[in-house]
Amino acid sequence: MKIRKATINDLEMIAEYNYLLARETEDKLLDMRRLTKGVRALLEDEGKGIYHVCEIEGRVVGQIMYTYEWSDWRNGVYLWVQSVYVDASYRKQGVFKALYNTVKEICDQDEQIVGIRLYVEKENHTAKKTYQNLGMEECNYFMYEYEKVNGTKSE
Repeated sequence: MKIRKATINDLEMIAEYNYLLARETEDKLLDMRRLTKGVRALLEDEGKGIYHVCEIEGRVVGQIMYTYEWSDWRNGVYLWVQSVYVDASYRKQGVFKALYNTVKEICDQDEQIVGIRLYVEKENHTAKKTYQNLGMEECNYFMYEYEKVNGTKSE
């Protein structure tokens, strides 16, 4: 098992895994062209975030991405974990744990990073248990959003 920072060569696999993630967790079918452009934008600009991938025998079998949130209250940065996916045939083998521990190590070694956050679907009990087992705690916030659809505001 090898964890490494993703490169532009991982673009298609990351986009495919994100597509599968949306379908499996939210029953959403994403526009593959738009999704691929979004992954490319992040891979080409680390200011937007960073992907790490897990390889086993040269094959990418999992991914994790984080973005940044500045906290004035804490005078530091939170890493927001997103786009976590492990190929179905490699689940329950420690792939996510290895990916998460890579991000946690980045957090622990950088004084400007104050913590890690993520969001999880309310009914995804398996994911909640996994995060708790890694030492994460449920916080006291609910998440709200306003999302524009196709470049225009939602109706």
